[in-house]
Amino acid sequence: MNAVPQWRLAGDWFDICSCDIPCPCEFAQRPTGNHCQGVLAWHVREGQYGDVKLDGLSLVALGEFEGNLWAGEAKAVMGMYL
Repeated sequence: MNAVPQWRLAGDWFDICSCDIPCPCEFAQRPTGNHCQGVLAWHVREGQYGDVKLDGLSLVALGEFEGNLWAGEAKAVMGMYL
């Protein structure tokens, strides 16, 4: 079995979605109307994965799903952009 490399991330995160505020998905609840569409953005100020430096990396994810993610019943579609 391969060992998982040491990793660390420090940075900023932002999200917005179609659910009511506060988003019930953040609290392990079913999304508003059983459907969620959202945008998530991260900026890594400092980080590494093994020997790979991740400082300055930015990532955006666009996604949607139906059902409760936390209950394992959701069908999700997501795209990630570096």
